[in-house]
Amino acid sequence: MANSVNIGDNQDGSSYCGQILTGDYSGSLKERLKEDLATMAAFDRLGSPAIPYISAWKDQQKVMWYEFASENFLEIMNCTCNVLSEAFRNSIVDRRIYKYQAISEDIQKEVVSGQALKDQRKIIRDEGTRSRHVEAVYKISLGAEKFLWFKDQAVIEEFEADNIFLSKGCLTVVTKEMEAEAARERAEQERLQREKLQGVLEMAGAVCHELNQPVMAITGYADIISMSVSENDPLQEKLAKLKGQALRVGTITQKLMQIAKYRTKDYGKGEKIIDIDASSRQETE
Repeated sequence: MANSVNIGDNQDGSSYCGQILTGDYSGSLKERLKEDLATMAAFDRLGSPAIPYISAWKDQQKVMWYEFASENFLEIMNCTCNVLSEAFRNSIVDRRIYKYQAISEDIQKEVVSGQALKDQRKIIRDEGTRSRHVEAVYKISLGAEKFLWFKDQAVIEEFEADNIFLSKGCLTVVTKEMEAEAARERAEQERLQREKLQGVLEMAGAVCHELNQPVMAITGYADIISMSVSENDPLQEKLAKLKGQALRVGTITQKLMQIAKYRTKDYGKGEKIIDIDASSRQETE
């Protein structure tokens, strides 16, 4: 695979796939980039787990390209340097930023989907340009349900005379760490679900206990009244409806006692309530 590093080793630039050294840019920018290319090449040859790169873009433009990319990076993405930017961008499942909250001493995670990144890439790049520092975690898809996580750490340097920004950084594979985080999050969600379900079961038991006796009393009194009036009495129809509603309440209490999981449904104005039918054990069998 052609790699942009070779321009630092072979001054004829035969394998160079960037744009700056062969473009109409200042001598100072080109000399600085050559130094950076040589540094990145030397670092890459050390065999470190970190994956070095140099990306570049013009101010007020969305298009980014790579001036240097580690051979390891190219092998992972299975592409050449001149199409690496597009290949990497299209493979992103999501981008995660972790921000420390000084007041609460918590770490807040912000997740942006790959599609949203495509729509917001200039905005996000401008944020990095202002801060001169980038630190994020990317989840990328390598196809066939295979995923990889990269931690991206870079510093950004501006060359105002050339209207160019260089991002010099390293990617670190953090797949094991992110899978462990996902497992912890799943475990925490399961714990919260169990706690919610336990609360629902306790409330359901209390409601059923309180309702069963009055429902039985209503049904019993309706039977007594029904036996005391003639079959043709109009009251019989009303008593039948009364018993029907009492039986309906009884059916609901039975469903409450059969709750086996925590499911909710919308209840207007953004509120949610327990979905008794979806939560009932009868619906899971």
